[in-house]
Amino acid sequence: MYLIPYFFGFLSFALLLWQFYPLIKLRSARGKYAPSLSHLLTDRQRRNPKILLYFMSPQCGMCREITLLVDSLALQHNNILRVDLFEHTNVARELNVMATPAFVLLKNGVVEKVKLGGLTQDEILKMLL
Repeated sequence: MYLIPYFFGFLSFALLLWQFYPLIKLRSARGKYAPSLSHLLTDRQRRNPKILLYFMSPQCGMCREITLLVDSLALQHNNILRVDLFEHTNVARELNVMATPAFVLLKNGVVEKVKLGGLTQDEILKMLL
């Protein structure tokens, strides 16, 4: 009878850890070299030292809303790239992206910043600066 509070405490801790696991995994990619993205980038994007990768999934409701914003920003800035998680699973796996929407900023091929979840236009532009 006295073990029940410990059991529920452990269970709640495990559920909390399960929720934050994708974020912890994504942040572990900081400072590592990104995989080869030559098949995704245009010549103009290759010359840019900073590339913002936006990982999305067509089934994600939040991704559908943010994709419109990211696409409009990509027309203005040539260093934003939308990556479908299901089409490019190898890139997502090498960067430890396990949840969407996710933003990964590459500077000279090295992961500099990572953000998981929805971002506003100002937050996306702030990542690019």
